[in-house]
Amino acid sequence: MDAPDSQSPAGTSRDWVFWSLLAAAVISRLVWVVWVHPPRDHVFSDMAHYVHRARLVASFEVHAGMREMVWQAWGTHALLAIPMLLMGPGESALEFAGLVWAGCSAATVVLGYQLGLRTLGGAGKPSSRNTRWLAAGLGLVLLVWIPLLSHTGFFISETPYTCVLLAMTLAIVRLIQDGRGALGAGIWAALAFVLRPQSAVFLLMLGAVWLLDRRHHDAHGIRGTWSRRVDGRAALLFSLPLALALAISVVRVRVYTGSFGAMAENGSMNLTAGRCHNIVTRSYPSQAALESARQTGSPVADRRISLPGFRALGREGPDHPLALRPALGGESIDLVGYIGDAAVHREIRQRCYAATGIAGQLRYAITNTALLWVVARPWPESSDRWAPELLPLAVRGRDLAALLAPLCVAGMIFALLGWGLARPARPSAQHERQACLGVCALQLLSILVISAVFFGTPRLRVPYDPFALLLALALVSWATTRLAHRLRQD
Repeated sequence: MDAPDSQSPAGTSRDWVFWSLLAAAVISRLVWVVWVHPPRDHVFSDMAHYVHRARLVASFEVHAGMREMVWQAWGTHALLAIPMLLMGPGESALEFAGLVWAGCSAATVVLGYQLGLRTLGGAGKPSSRNTRWLAAGLGLVLLVWIPLLSHTGFFISETPYTCVLLAMTLAIVRLIQDGRGALGAGIWAALAFVLRPQSAVFLLMLGAVWLLDRRHHDAHGIRGTWSRRVDGRAALLFSLPLALALAISVVRVRVYTGSFGAMAENGSMNLTAGRCHNIVTRSYPSQAALESARQTGSPVADRRISLPGFRALGREGPDHPLALRPALGGESIDLVGYIGDAAVHREIRQRCYAATGIAGQLRYAITNTALLWVVARPWPESSDRWAPELLPLAVRGRDLAALLAPLCVAGMIFALLGWGLARPARPSAQHERQACLGVCALQLLSILVISAVFFGTPRLRVPYDPFALLLALALVSWATTRLAHRLRQD
C-alpha cells in the first residue's frame, strides 16, 4: 500500500478520510482475529493443508517427489511459512500469521478507497469533492463488508489475494494515468499469480486490450492515449516479475511431480467438476480397490474431495431452475490413481462432453456463474463447527451481494462499453478515466469467465467484490449526474 499522494488534495497527510478508514480497518480486523474469530483456532480443510505445507517449508522437510506440495498454488503456504521461520512452527507463529491476515484485510479497505479516488474522478487530476465522497463511501462499505471481514478469520488464500489484487489494480491504474511504476505493478501481479493463478485470466485480457488499443491508435495516427503511455518498455518491465514467478512455479511442479506443469494440480479436478457437475471426486489406488469399494464400501478412498456449492444445489431438487444434473448420472466420480492426474481427468471430461452436448455445457456455465451469489452457502463458514453462530451473518453477506449483483454487472457492462466505444477525439484524460474503469471491469469479468468454466462459490467471488462495488458506484454516479443535468436543462 502506497502512502497518500502529497500533491493531491484528496491524498495529503491531512486526508482525514484515508487515516480514519485506516484506523477503523486496523482496529476492526485486530478485534476480529484476536477475540471474535482467531484463525489459529479454525484450522481445518483447506486451512489445515496450507498450515501443514507451511510447516514443512519452515522446518526444511520438503524434498523432490512430494506431490502434495503442488496440489494448490504455493503463494499462501509460502506466506504462512514466514512467521513460522521467524518464530518456529508453534502457536505463536499462527498468532503472528493471524495479524498478517488482519493487516491484509485492513489494507484492502484503504486500497479500495485509493482506487476509488483514481477511477471515480478525473484521471491524474485533483479529485473533486463529489469524487472524494464516492471514494469515501466505497471505503466505508469495504470496512463493514461482511464477507471481507469474515474471511479475515481463516487462513485461506482469498484474504491476501484480495489485498494484492487491489494493489495490482491500483498500480496498473497509476501506470495508465502517470506512465510510471511498471515494475512495481508487475511485482504485485506476480504476487497475485502465485497466490491464485486465476489472476492470469485478467492479465491475459488486459494484455489483449493493450495490443488492440495500440493497433487501433496506430492505424488512426493518434498519440497520447493510455496504451501509448504504457509503451513496450513498460510492458516488458511489467512482464519480468510475472515471467520469474511462472518460471519458479514450473520448476516447482517439475521437482515435486517429475513432469511439467504451470502451477497446481487441483485445477484438473476442479475443471472436471465444472464440466461434469459431480459433487464428490474419489481416487483409489487400483481398479480392484475401486470395485471392492463400490460393492462392499471398503476400502475407503485414498482421497475424497467434495464441493459444498454443488452439494447445496443438489439438495434443491430436480425442479430448481439451476438443478444439478450430473453428466455421468451420479453425484460421485471415482478414478484410479492420483486424484489430480491431468490425463485421467481429460478422459473423464470427454465422456461428460459427449453426454451433455453443447447445450448442456452452456447450462453448466450459467449454473456455475450463478453460484457466485445464490444457493451455495458461504464456505468455510458453513463448515466451521467451532463458530456456528457466525454462519447466519455470512449468509446475510452473501444475500446482500446477490441483491447488488445486477447493479454491479450493469456497472461492468457500462464501463466496458464506455472504454470500447470511447471516441479517439476525446481528451486524453477522459479516455484514461474510461480505461481505468475498464481495468476494474476486466477484474469482475475475469471471475465471471473463471466461474463459468470451472464453478462459482461466494468464497471465490469475495476478492472481486471491491471492483463490483466500485463499478456499481460509478454507474449510479453517472446516472444521477445525467439526471441532474437533464433536470437543470428542463
